[in-house]
Amino acid sequence: MDRTTCAEFGFEPGTDAFAQCMMDVTQQREMLRHEERLAQQARISAQNREDDRRRELYRALSVQRSGDKTFPVCGAGSGGGIDVRSGTWFGPNCRAR
Repeated sequence: MDRTTCAEFGFEPGTDAFAQCMMDVTQQREMLRHEERLAQQARISAQNREDDRRRELYRALSVQRSGDKTFPVCGAGSGGGIDVRSGTWFGPNCRAR
């Protein structure tokens, strides 16, 4: 594909200009891949921060509802998680024990 690209630019195979074109095209592709990897890492980091924020909110809400009998006690199916510090479950619509 790179050979075709360089030939379409008018460079003759076997010349120094053609070789330089091939190197330039390869470097550009590698730069794009690197930028795509960085963008993917940024998206993953942003998603992880959002997930952490949501878990902290659910944990706080569950603790605030502690003792409120209108909410069920949180469990594995509560849609939140387990607080490894206290060993208790938390979720968006439940209460801590």
